[in-house]
Amino acid sequence: MNKFKWLLVAMLVAVLFSGCSKDKENVSVFMHDDSGAAQFIKSLVIYDANRQNSAQLLVGSNDSSYLKLWTEQNFELIPIKYGERTKDVLDARFKATNSGSGKAVVAQESSDDPQLQLYTKFECKYLQDDVEKVVLYEKLPDMGETAWTYLTHYSKTLQPNDSITCFVYGVNPDVSGYYGLEMRTSENDGWSTVVSEWRQVEYGKSYVHGLRNAYQMKARKKVYGATESVVILFD
Repeated sequence: MNKFKWLLVAMLVAVLFSGCSKDKENVSVFMHDDSGAAQFIKSLVIYDANRQNSAQLLVGSNDSSYLKLWTEQNFELIPIKYGERTKDVLDARFKATNSGSGKAVVAQESSDDPQLQLYTKFECKYLQDDVEKVVLYEKLPDMGETAWTYLTHYSKTLQPNDSITCFVYGVNPDVSGYYGLEMRTSENDGWSTVVSEWRQVEYGKSYVHGLRNAYQMKARKKVYGATESVVILFD
């Protein structure tokens, strides 16, 4: 009976995620952009804190050992309901969870090591009816040392005349993070700079970049130490 029960659960999970067909074009771009930096790739199912909203997240890296450190437990979705302001939700969330020393740590440029990088892209999302969108929050794996972590986030690809917005927010009161933003107008175009690397993002500060007739955006960020300091939302 237990075996039948587990088989039924597996079938239900398969049906749930069969509606999320992988876009081969998008996956190919994700894999081969930046001179093939995302050589190793896996797909994770991640949730919000209450496990009511979920998403399939494509995760890649240039290092297979580094990629193994990133599991479902390193990602969380923060839901934004219809009628809520993204900044208000994040203010409430991170002011409640971060005590803050009131003095930001100065990151040492000598520890800047771009060798280990992570790439993410949503494959699909399953949201409650009252949830408009979700913010991806990373809980960085313990690397045993204080250094820079580099993450690149890709937006979905858009149809002609569609618009896209990139929302950037600082979540760490103890240390600032940095970001840069690029876009391209078609599948065959190269990336052009929207925000040069690296713009500082202080705690509680937000930046919004909206574009029309963009095909895709990607945002790069670097964060210092063991705690995330920047979240990025494509909408």
